[in-house]
Amino acid sequence: MNSRRFARISLSFLLVSGLVAGELRVNIINGTTNTAGYADRVALMDLSTGMNEVAAVTNVNGSTTFSDVQSGGQSQYMIQASFAGVSYSTMLVPEAELTVWETSVTVYDTKAIVSDITVSVPFYVIYSFTDKLYIQKRLVLENHSNPPVVFIDSPGIINVHIPEDVSEFDYMTFKNSNMPLKTEAVNSENGLVIPNAVKPGNSEIDMAYYLPYESEKATLIEQVDYDIEHFHVYVMPASMTITAAGLRREGTDSENNLAIYAVNNVKAGTAIEFKLSGTGMSETESQTPQENTGRIVVEHRIDTSVALVLAGVIVLFILGALFFAIAQQNTDLKQESIDLLKQQKKELLQKYGQSTGSPEDEVEKNKIFQRLFSIYKTLDRIK
Repeated sequence: MNSRRFARISLSFLLVSGLVAGELRVNIINGTTNTAGYADRVALMDLSTGMNEVAAVTNVNGSTTFSDVQSGGQSQYMIQASFAGVSYSTMLVPEAELTVWETSVTVYDTKAIVSDITVSVPFYVIYSFTDKLYIQKRLVLENHSNPPVVFIDSPGIINVHIPEDVSEFDYMTFKNSNMPLKTEAVNSENGLVIPNAVKPGNSEIDMAYYLPYESEKATLIEQVDYDIEHFHVYVMPASMTITAAGLRREGTDSENNLAIYAVNNVKAGTAIEFKLSGTGMSETESQTPQENTGRIVVEHRIDTSVALVLAGVIVLFILGALFFAIAQQNTDLKQESIDLLKQQKKELLQKYGQSTGSPEDEVEKNKIFQRLFSIYKTLDRIK
């Protein structure tokens, strides 16, 4: 057996066994200047072995290379780059037939003064019960900065409003990509803020809390810190009476017993005073718990009857779905990996379905199939 044939056989064996190691080049791109970027730290996370950090480098100018990166049917990696206190990530599924791979992570310059941000309130929902109110609201932040930058400052840069008379706080999450992460409001000289960085594109702040409701009436004060073109308000049950300056009724969802209102052109610094009255919903104690078939919309401490009522509204508003709180950093990282893998799976499935059937396409189609197989296996393992 000559040496060339032996090398081919050895390479084939290593490819099958998943023992081939190669080099991964990671390019850092500055999305603000559209030039080569800098990262304070770049880490390589191996998803196939349970979110293990296998290598890391600091002070990266332009690019860095990781050696001895394993490829094969089970190989999945996350590359995380940190710059100016903000973390960025991307996924890599190394092709087993190669021994050199390349990917890029885009970072952005930061600013401590917010500008070019559009804020909207897709829903502010008031669930009225006999002795309490449950408030659920969402703020959407659209970062239109040009050139694109990230807004971040200490202790935080985005104002949020939480009423002083909250009887119980349920959750607050911040979502910048595919996954909402647990966050908390902190005091600053400018009021309550959240510490999260606002990257280019859309970000969402979701929160929910309980307020007292006594003698079938209440006054809710909502402090608005940004110009809001259309402030949506929903009230359940629909029979409740609600008034506020500029508030107008837009309709009724009879199926879900929901009244729909809105306030237009709310200016920053406005305090909206909602006056609510009427008989709230009663809570029965004989509800049968239903099997959980998806993500939790609200935390388990909401009693079953309340959760069932909330479900009707959540179905109506897709934007209100997928609320959950994550307490530990490793759990956050795991879910981020799952979301990135799912996005990559979606893109590969689209490419797989676009094949024309030509011989060249069959080769590429086989590569896509192998990568899809690897993604499915990894998803099954880390869920």
